[in-house]
Amino acid sequence: MYFEKSLAVFMGGFVVWGFLMAMFFNLMLLGFKAKKDIQLVGVSILMFISYFTSDHFYNIFSGSEIYLVWLIYDLITLFLIFLVCYFVKSNRSAGVFYVVSGLIFNSVLFLCMHYDLAVKGNSEPWWFWSFYSIGVNIVDLLMIIVLIVDRDILGLISLKNYVKQRVKNQSSSFLNKFTQPFQIQQSQ
Repeated sequence: MYFEKSLAVFMGGFVVWGFLMAMFFNLMLLGFKAKKDIQLVGVSILMFISYFTSDHFYNIFSGSEIYLVWLIYDLITLFLIFLVCYFVKSNRSAGVFYVVSGLIFNSVLFLCMHYDLAVKGNSEPWWFWSFYSIGVNIVDLLMIIVLIVDRDILGLISLKNYVKQRVKNQSSSFLNKFTQPFQIQQSQ
């Protein structure tokens, strides 16, 4: 039990430090005029502030309500990121896409954990708890990495564009099947 709590504190500190480094790195690139993506800088600043404040209000002995608190932090952070993206007009970078996707994924996990522990009152460990622990930490590390490298490292953006194009082509061919007979009848 002590080891798990120590590991949780260590991972929390490591993630906050990672977002701090990502923020400094993006600010440095902006200062050296090597990058002009203000959105990515704004998102990295928001991520650091969000994780820094939520980590400091985390009490290792708090109960299951902490998942609801983290859910609220993520939702507020998502709202602020959407505001930054709305007011700072530039091309959407891979970093912003991955951070938004990661926050949504983490929010769903926080909601599920809150439901499992607080609403259902489950106290027996099961596979979802391990999935939560691994999933949240991997997504947090992935968000840190992508804020630094700003690349589509998992191919999610390419996959999204491919699916979007396929749906667009399928829907247009689907609609053409139904509109062709009407066009032929109208021309006669």
